[in-house]
Amino acid sequence: MQKHALRVYNDINSICCDFQTVVSTGTFDGVHSGHRAIIKKMTEIAKDKNLKTVIVTFEPHPRIVLKKDQQKLKLLTSIKEKLKLFEMLGIDDVVLIDFSEQFARTSYESFIKDYLVKRLKSKYITIGFDHRFGEQRSGTQEKLRELGKAYNFDVVEVAPVAINGLVVSSTKIRNLLQDGQTKLAAQLLGYPYMITGKVVKGSQTGQKIGFPTANLAVEEPYKLIPAVGVYGVMVTIGDACYKGMCNIGYKPTFKKNSLSIEVHIFDFQENLYNKELKLNFHFFIRHEKKFESPDLLAKQLISDKELVLKKFYEK
Repeated sequence: MQKHALRVYNDINSICCDFQTVVSTGTFDGVHSGHRAIIKKMTEIAKDKNLKTVIVTFEPHPRIVLKKDQQKLKLLTSIKEKLKLFEMLGIDDVVLIDFSEQFARTSYESFIKDYLVKRLKSKYITIGFDHRFGEQRSGTQEKLRELGKAYNFDVVEVAPVAINGLVVSSTKIRNLLQDGQTKLAAQLLGYPYMITGKVVKGSQTGQKIGFPTANLAVEEPYKLIPAVGVYGVMVTIGDACYKGMCNIGYKPTFKKNSLSIEVHIFDFQENLYNKELKLNFHFFIRHEKKFESPDLLAKQLISDKELVLKKFYEK
């Protein structure tokens, strides 16, 4: 079956498949190595059985709608980032279900029968080892297999993925990033953690000490921002990539109170205001600290840059 660009559907009721599918459902936050194992299995089945791959996911995140620890919710991927990752991994179609309180009351059997079987013509449903679905997450693997017999689809369970002794999960990755452990987080994700945002006007303090920075505004309100500190990053601007270093923090040397995300791009001079940047976090350099003068901060930044470049060249 010939591949094409990812197709995204915002209304599952508008879909009338003229093809059979292998489907997986879930939030897929991070599209991490565990999710990738599921997607790899989906694409293998699709190739072998001449099917299309479909991911059914939810927007907004169910915890936002159900108000379950909403204030603590931190997402690894925005929907835009998630879709780009799905496309990169070869998924054919994505269905975005508008998650609402009404939808949350959908029973597991109705979800399978009316959405996955009737609308998407699922022949295979691929799940992770701990997957639950439907109202109150009442749909278990056993119940799903029973429905498979009734509605003529196979259930394919994918084993958990363990890296460095850790079973990969979105929660573990969030904890690592909030602890500044970006290298291990990248191993569990399958790629260096990323944030995207637009460049906004800053205080220009970096310019004054010889380290001009782009100030990034992240639009996704629930996006997880890594721990305060200095990082080595790769910066994507359009189709071009540059090495750089990013400071996440409160700029104590200049007595600022609000959190900022600033990136100094090596060997780059162009005006970036209002442009979108993507930062991939490769390694943690040091914690943020207060310096007695801007000159001492500038000296530290020179050392930071040397260390970042050394680490990049060691990779």
